[in-house]
Amino acid sequence: MTQNNNDEKFLKIQLILAVIPTFVTQLIAFYRIRKLIYGIIIEVIIFFVDLVIQMSISWPFGMIIALPISILVPLYYVRKWTLEFNKAQHQF
Repeated sequence: MTQNNNDEKFLKIQLILAVIPTFVTQLIAFYRIRKLIYGIIIEVIIFFVDLVIQMSISWPFGMIIALPISILVPLYYVRKWTLEFNKAQHQF
């Protein structure tokens, strides 16, 4: 496999881990790109934002708003930081 194929495979695995709406799999994705502390901070902020949304808006509408936030925010950062991680790996 070429390095480009490995990078694409790594990115796909990272995105799959980030899409699963559990903080454990999302933290695994952050750990693999050496951004665990930032991932924990993001997960804690998302937890409290989701909590406020679900306490303010009744079921199921609060969940409909909170679920995309808890998936899309980590997905954005995992993708961004994975691409940066892959680029940094090529510089060495």
